[in-house]
Amino acid sequence: MSPLIYSPRLVSLSHSNLWQRLQNNVISQHSRLLSTELARPVRGTRDRFGTENVKYDHILKVASSIAELHCYNHVSTPILELSQVFERTLGDDSDIVGKELYSFIDNGDNKLTLRPEGTAGIVRALISNNLFYDLPQKFYYYGPMFRHERPQKGRLRQFEQFGVELFGHEHPTSDIEVIDMAWTFLNKIGLGGSFEIEINSLADNESRMRYRDAVREYLRKNEHHLSEDSVKRISTNPLRVLDSKSPKDVPIIQNCPKITEYYNFTSAKRFDVVCQGLQSLGIPYKINPHLVRGLDYYDSTIFEFKCMDSNLGATQGTILAGGRYDSLVQMMGGKDKVPGIGWAAGIDRLAMILDENILSPRERPIAIVVIPNREKAPSSENSSADLDSVMPLKNNKLYYHGLNLSKSLHAQDISTLFYHPPQSSRQSSLKTILSNVAKTNASHVILVGENEISKGELSSN
Repeated sequence: MSPLIYSPRLVSLSHSNLWQRLQNNVISQHSRLLSTELARPVRGTRDRFGTENVKYDHILKVASSIAELHCYNHVSTPILELSQVFERTLGDDSDIVGKELYSFIDNGDNKLTLRPEGTAGIVRALISNNLFYDLPQKFYYYGPMFRHERPQKGRLRQFEQFGVELFGHEHPTSDIEVIDMAWTFLNKIGLGGSFEIEINSLADNESRMRYRDAVREYLRKNEHHLSEDSVKRISTNPLRVLDSKSPKDVPIIQNCPKITEYYNFTSAKRFDVVCQGLQSLGIPYKINPHLVRGLDYYDSTIFEFKCMDSNLGATQGTILAGGRYDSLVQMMGGKDKVPGIGWAAGIDRLAMILDENILSPRERPIAIVVIPNREKAPSSENSSADLDSVMPLKNNKLYYHGLNLSKSLHAQDISTLFYHPPQSSRQSSLKTILSNVAKTNASHVILVGENEISKGELSSN
């Protein structure tokens, strides 16, 4: 009898094979569980149906028509951009860059980001396509944006925006026109009287630097009362603290120095022209000297349209916002300074507060019902009727005639609701069909049968 030979290698291989089999079993069981698990949406996203989609269409239709009246052109940019497009422009210490970007490395080792806002991508397109050599340029856009923030009322991780961007005009009248577009848009979609405008000016670089120093000094004296994030920002970007919504920061912000006290003559005069212009157009506004916006690229005129609606929650009242960004093209690598201004509106938020009663009712369709020849019902042995029993060949010409009728009405821009053959003969009685049609919004019902075809007439109810 041969002696037993101990082999560490054999034991190791045996354990390895056992471990591999265990892993395969776990993976197999996990796959079976996944195959039976109900499909669900990603947290912070949602589906849209019915009235909500009608609201979206209404908002986009009105916004696009107003933009086109002002000679803006529709532009589409990719949802995916190189991450530097946003990291370079939004500010390293902003909440968006620090906490909310959906970024990843692709197979080519490129760092990509799902766009969190629209302006930076539009400016990138302006540079990439050399459009700054042919100014002015006016664009409007719409589509999904992505931010990894805590989902709540009025905030989603995938949300929709409509925006406009104007490049090449530096005069304050361009600020007035852009704000007027936003004012007209919100009134025209049906929100008149339910919002207010807050405006401010971040002034030119000289005024802003002096103000930044004053704010930093003030905040350092009060940093023991500030939130942790705001304390960190005192050194990097103290103006960002003024945009904080933390309850700890609000009392400190309210007593902060006002930027209006640090304007030089040029900045003060420019802001005054904007305010006077809004008054001349009958657009009410409120100056908020602590309004700074949440992105680093803004300068000079900034504004927010706010609506205190319970559907948005206590602190989510901004429905449209924007401002001037004259240095953004250079920040993104452009050689020359290109003046720019724009705004974006959250379509999801607008839809939440829009009263559906203001929406135009959809045109009622005409229902087309084919009355087939009566056929013997399938035997009880074959309770599930096949296609031949439900729709015999001699009935096909009736349905073809009905489809041709529907097609001819479509050619005249008349909507139709064609009633297709039921899957079961038990559902094919005229009474049952008309009962189902009655549940729709049809204005008339056209009946198509052999008698109608032979006489060249149609029965209508």
